[in-house]
Amino acid sequence: MQSDQAGSGRYQLKGAIGSPYSMKMRAALRYRRIPFDWEGGMAGFVAAQSMKAKVIPVLVTPEGDAFNDSTTLIALLEARHPGGRSLVPNDPALAFLSFLIEDFADEWLAKAMYAYRWARPVDQDQMSRWLVFDAFRGQGEAVIEEQARVWRDRQVGRLALVGAGPAAQPVIEASAGRVMVALEGQVVERGCLFGSRPSAADFALYGQLSQLATDPTPQTLMRAHYPWLFRWVQTTEDLSGEPEGQWDPGLDTPVLRALLVECATHYFPMLVANAAAVEAGQPMFRWHVEGVDLEQATNRYQARCLRALRKAHADLSSGDQARLGPLLAGTGCLAFLVAGVSKGVAA
Repeated sequence: MQSDQAGSGRYQLKGAIGSPYSMKMRAALRYRRIPFDWEGGMAGFVAAQSMKAKVIPVLVTPEGDAFNDSTTLIALLEARHPGGRSLVPNDPALAFLSFLIEDFADEWLAKAMYAYRWARPVDQDQMSRWLVFDAFRGQGEAVIEEQARVWRDRQVGRLALVGAGPAAQPVIEASAGRVMVALEGQVVERGCLFGSRPSAADFALYGQLSQLATDPTPQTLMRAHYPWLFRWVQTTEDLSGEPEGQWDPGLDTPVLRALLVECATHYFPMLVANAAAVEAGQPMFRWHVEGVDLEQATNRYQARCLRALRKAHADLSSGDQARLGPLLAGTGCLAFLVAGVSKGVAA
């Protein structure tokens, strides 16, 4: 899509600091040292209205073309700016793991962000005001308070639709807790998932955690139980001055194994149930995890996520598939990735 900002010579990133995907992309652009201008507040929401999928952030290229969806944006920047400070490991097996964990953070860990933000009055009250302030600052307290009430009612009312209702909340928060336990040790010992260099997966995790580190309930939790991770979130906001770092060659590390177990236990079962519901034309779907029946609205985007993950695995060389096999099989992910897939084709 063409924007009226063609010829500026810089990228324009239009988003909001209350959006995990906006923060993901802002931090990624900073680390990659790609010149850009940040436009927060209302700018992102206005820009999103002209996009096919009305989501933020919106990235406008120097030529004036506009794109959104953070995974698409990272791939776009990799194609336009190959080489130095890439977010994709040069080992195809590691690159696949980065893609999988990025997707897990974007689609599953996002449920923790949503549940923590909108399930409890203390978070509902503060964050509805803060998020609306970002968009309506300068328009007076009466306007901000009224818009905050509207936004709070809307978001709380959507908890069940996005799969973060009362039954799901303890399951989601327990899963997020295990993710934070795994990351707490990793950020101290190596700094990032795959060594001392951040990947797309690191920035996807950062995006979700940037919100948990802001909202009252999860911020208190992080400060008390995951203090190194809390500080990692703050430092990862701007890594523009950090060295590029190194990828570690190891595939089977404790942090990767812990995250893949969460993928197999929670994320893949949801994706498979959702894909079946999409195919059947059902508006809602259910899946069973940890002794609990969970439910949410059918999501066509997440059906595409499952196809993309299966295709990415199928497109690996036989050697890279063999290298990943023990880790993916041992964590329970492999069965979900190979189900109904032939080489280069996602079922």
